[in-house]
Amino acid sequence: MQVGDLVKCTWQPRCGWNIKKDCLVDMKITIKGECGIIIEDVGGSRYQILFPKFNYTHPLADSAFEVINEAR
Repeated sequence: MQVGDLVKCTWQPRCGWNIKKDCLVDMKITIKGECGIIIEDVGGSRYQILFPKFNYTHPLADSAFEVINEAR
């Protein structure tokens, strides 16, 4: 997996990160089943995923999504 890969989320997180308040908050959107793009390799099998439909990014382990199309 690499930056630019198109992925599909297979898991729904319970919490998200509120950047403004610097704390965890309940997820207000459903990302399970949604497509996203890997925008950063965070390390340790974790990636930052952009979900353009919601203009939202979320860190996910590689076990929480499947690669649909690899970037070239």
